Order: sequence, then structure tokens, then C-alpha cells
Amino acid sequence: MDMHPDILQEFHEIYSEFISGKAVVRTLSTLKQLREDSVYWVEGTIIGVERNKEFCYLACRICGKKVEQAADRKWCWRCQAFTFTNIFRYTVEITVADESDTAKMTLWNRATQKLLGEPAEDVISRYGDTARVMPDDIVEEILEKEGLFEVVICTQRSYDDVFDVSRLTIDEEIKDVYIMRNYPPAYESSSEDNSSQSTMDYAEEQDRVV
Repeated sequence: MDMHPDILQEFHEIYSEFISGKAVVRTLSTLKQLREDSVYWVEGTIIGVERNKEFCYLACRICGKKVEQAADRKWCWRCQAFTFTNIFRYTVEITVADESDTAKMTLWNRATQKLLGEPAEDVISRYGDTARVMPDDIVEEILEKEGLFEVVICTQRSYDDVFDVSRLTIDEEIKDVYIMRNYPPAYESSSEDNSSQSTMDYAEEQDRVV
């Protein structure tokens, strides 16, 4: 599947950060104890999706902020203007678990689009513009997905244990780099297993040919 240029650029940026060691991974329990402004990555699995909140909103096409109904038109406070063309954008609250703890996180538009592989506009076009609670089949698609989540820690904000996700990756190439740098023996063992399996598959294929 071809990547959108922006998503492809983000992939290369994240890959570079992990391969260089710039990306720092922490556990959820550690994040909850931090008291300084910072950005860290978390390796985790999505175990829950908030169903009582809207999963998308109508946004200004220019600035991306939520628009409000004003008489028969939409008003953007950021642009200080009425908007005539708007677009749906994601905002999804999930629960992520790692080996240390669980935590709620907010996925914004780009992160959710990356997770689902489609923009909010496409989801709304399938289910209708009155669909604000995430459909069951999409929830099922998200649950149990594993990934790396970049979490923003800001001491000036009261989180109530809900963290903002600035970026995420579910790309296998980046996961491999993370495992290689953090769990070298496990990565080498996995590589050897894959190599052995490939050799066996090749031998079996040759037997069938002969």
C-alpha cells in the first residue's frame, strides 16, 4: 500500500530517531511519575476504545480546529471567520497496556488515520455524518493492535492519567529497530529462527520441484 507523502516522511523521521537512539522508550508506570516537560515513547497494546465519546469532529479545513454552529453557518474561533468548507477529523481515546501498567491516551487525527489506514471523511461517508460513536467493526480493528506511542508530558496540564499521543508507529521495520536496540539477544534469536524457517521452506520447495 502506497503511503501518503506526509506519512512517508513521518515514517522516515521516526525510523531515523530509533536507529540513532534519539527515541527514548519508557514504561507507562514511569510516565505517570514524571514531573518535567518531556516527550517519550511507550511500547504497548491497545486494550480499550472509549465508546461514550465522539470519535471525530467537524473541523475548519484551513486550520484544523473544531468549528461551531452559528445560525445556519459554521464559525472557526481560530480563524475568526465563518467557514464554508469543512472536514471531519479524528479524536479517539484509547487504553494502552504494557508490562507495567495501563493508561488512557488521546489519538488525534494523523495518528488515528495512520492506525486505521483511512481518513475520517471516508468513515463518515460509509456510516453517515450522524455517526459519532465509533462503529463496532472499527473498534474491533483497533483492539489488540501493538505499537509504539510517542507521548507528550506537560506539567502545566492536568492529565487525569490521559496522555496526548503526538505520533505513533505500527510499522514492522521500526519495531524491528526498537527490538534490535533494546533486546539484542531476542532479535538475534528471532532472526535466526526466520533464517532457519526460510531455509526449510526453500528445501521443501526444491523437493516439490524435483
